[in-house]
Amino acid sequence: MKKFVSGLIVGVLLFAGASVFADSASLIGKKVQGLYTIEKSGKKVSDAIIIDGSAYAPVRAVAEATGAGLSVEGKKIIMSTEDSQVASDNKEVEVSRLNIKIDLLIKQIQAYEASISSDKVLIEENQKNKDSVTSEGSKEIFQFTIDNLQKRINETQAKIDAANVEIAALQAQVKALEK
Repeated sequence: MKKFVSGLIVGVLLFAGASVFADSASLIGKKVQGLYTIEKSGKKVSDAIIIDGSAYAPVRAVAEATGAGLSVEGKKIIMSTEDSQVASDNKEVEVSRLNIKIDLLIKQIQAYEASISSDKVLIEENQKNKDSVTSEGSKEIFQFTIDNLQKRINETQAKIDAANVEIAALQAQVKALEK
């Protein structure tokens, strides 16, 4: 809420400041129509004057009250907020989160690959057993097992492919954030 109010005040001042520069020649000789007090958290920050229905406040006082940085370059007053640092911190957190997700997917792929290796060994064993038996019923059972293992390998390979696609997408997001 604090940042919202600060952002709102900064936004109002920036828009009011733009109209001051646009109308500055016309303000000369105008009467002050009123005086408002600017408060933050119950403490007086400064006074704002009202001319032709617009409030004009000292930028430095408002900037200090909102925690915004203030610098002057020539005839330009530059206000900066901590939002740029927060955005940078948020980017770092997001990159870290994405990298963790990538690492988890890599570990998951490794587990899938181990499962495929294990299933291939089982297929070889079942194939040897199938070749060594003479009964057609036993051969059908071994073939059924081999077919199920091959189906499981294909499904696991599809999961590996999907994880690799997801890793590529996450890596693209990381690169975009690091720019």
